[in-house]
Amino acid sequence: MNSKFNEATKEGLSHQIKHLRERCIDNCNIIENSLPGQYISPDNVGQSALSYVEGLRTQIQSSETVIPTDENLIISRFVAELKVRNEDVEKLTAFTRAAILDAENEILRLESLTVVAEEALNKPRVDTTEVHPEQVQRAREHFRILKSELHGLIRSIFKDDSDLVSDITGQLMKEKLNEESNGYIQVTEDNKLIIEMLKDIKIVSENPYNNKEVKLAA
Repeated sequence: MNSKFNEATKEGLSHQIKHLRERCIDNCNIIENSLPGQYISPDNVGQSALSYVEGLRTQIQSSETVIPTDENLIISRFVAELKVRNEDVEKLTAFTRAAILDAENEILRLESLTVVAEEALNKPRVDTTEVHPEQVQRAREHFRILKSELHGLIRSIFKDDSDLVSDITGQLMKEKLNEESNGYIQVTEDNKLIIEMLKDIKIVSENPYNNKEVKLAA
C-alpha cells in the first residue's frame, strides 16, 4: 500500500516540478529573445524582478498535486522541504523589495544633492561644510550594521553557498564603485550557477557584447 502511495506521490510531484521548470524556461526564453528595452526598463526593472519571484511563489503555493494521507516519512520530509523552499522564496522577495526601496531612496537622495549642488554653483560660496569625526563614525557604524544584516540574510537563504554569494556580491560592488572599471566581473565555472540566479531576479545584467561578463543591474 505504501509503495502505491509513494509512486502516486512521486508521479504527481514530478509532474508539478516539470511544469514549473517549463514555465521558468519559457519566461527565460521570452526575456532573452525580446528586444532590449522592450519589456524591461530602468523604470520597471524592480517591479519585474518582484513579479518574477512572486510568480514562482504563487506557482508553488497553488500546486494542485494530490498527496495521499499517509504517515510515510519520505512524504513528510518532502512536504517539509517544499515549505522551506517557499519560505526561502518569501525571504528572497522581501530582500529584493528592500533592495529596490534602498535604490529608490538613493536615487531621491542623489537628485536632492544635485539640486543643492546646482544652487551652490549659482551663488557666492560663503563657507564650507565640515564633516565631523562623529558623523564619519556614525556612518561607518551604520554601514557595518547593514553589512552584517545582509550577510545574515544571504546565509539564511543560500546556506552552503553563502560564502560564494557574499564573495560575488562583494566583487560586483567593488567594480561598481571603481571609477576606472566598467563594472563587469567574469563568469566562471565556479560562480556561473549563482550568477544565473542573480540574473533571473534582475540583480545583475549581462554584457550585451560578452555573455561571460555581468555587472550589477542599473
